[in-house]
Amino acid sequence: MSRNLNRSALRIGVTKVKFKVVLLIGAMLFLTACGNIEGVIIGKTDSSFTVGASADNAEVHNEIYLTDLTTLSGTITSFEELEVGDDVIVVPFDMPESFSYLLASEVTVE
Repeated sequence: MSRNLNRSALRIGVTKVKFKVVLLIGAMLFLTACGNIEGVIIGKTDSSFTVGASADNAEVHNEIYLTDLTTLSGTITSFEELEVGDDVIVVPFDMPESFSYLLASEVTVE
């Protein structure tokens, strides 16, 4: 009888650990996607590009700057290949609020 109780307690402990691991992984995935900027490139300069909610709606927009550490992926390999109208997902670097620029850690063109 005592061994059965120990096994039951062990199963409950393992179940709680599994639940916590799944919860932790889910939270990490959610937080990874929270700061992403998705939209359409509505403008481009020599040193930055502007992402809008859509090509028709330029009211909501973010000017994005690239750094030497920015990773480009998807259908592009260089900043010069970015074009107005491209659908992008931008993962910004985590910067203090006092920093007035958005620096891209990763840019993916879909």
